[in-house]
Amino acid sequence: MTEESIPVPVIAEDALDQLYTYLESDLVDPEALDIIGLHGFMIALAICPEEVPTQEWLPVVFNGIPKFDESLSEQQVITWLEAMLAETRTALYRGQTIELPFEPMIDEEEPLDDSDVSAWCAGFMEAVMLREETWFSDNEQEVAELLLPFMAISCLFPDEELDDLVSDLDTVNRLAEQLQELLVDLYLLFHAPAEKPAPFSKTATAKKGNRRSGKRR
Repeated sequence: MTEESIPVPVIAEDALDQLYTYLESDLVDPEALDIIGLHGFMIALAICPEEVPTQEWLPVVFNGIPKFDESLSEQQVITWLEAMLAETRTALYRGQTIELPFEPMIDEEEPLDDSDVSAWCAGFMEAVMLREETWFSDNEQEVAELLLPFMAISCLFPDEELDDLVSDLDTVNRLAEQLQELLVDLYLLFHAPAEKPAPFSKTATAKKGNRRSGKRR
């Protein structure tokens, strides 16, 4: 198995556990993102073509201004999440897949809109919608195609075509299996460095110089 095929964790398990406990506490609005949705949200922020300021996305995560106590400070939460953004960008830039905090495959008895993969995709799409125009400003068709599985699985969009796409369990699981690779594709679409033109060789430069000199004479 190659290094690129091994999913990379982008947040420490201890930090993820503490964030889970905090998000489930009475300090946090019941409508805030859960830990699965938060993970998807932060991954999309890392991919976004432009950086979204912390003071803008933080209230979206917590559905308002979050409260804290002595057990966990606001600065610690911000530090964890900003580090997660940096780790995600580094991994995706290297073409590595991201470790997801759930099993993407869902069971036949589990409704899609109650599944972890749907919650994760919903969090992802919430972050996309913070900068929707920016995401689609270039390569609109390609971006739309890459985002289609996220949109369909999120169950956020009342669209007949999307509903049809996820009406079959086998199709849902096939789409869910693609998510990790699609993250790499999206990141590199927005952030891969442009190829530089090949430098002229000394021989070619000399020949050009000789031709120009001959003309001037």
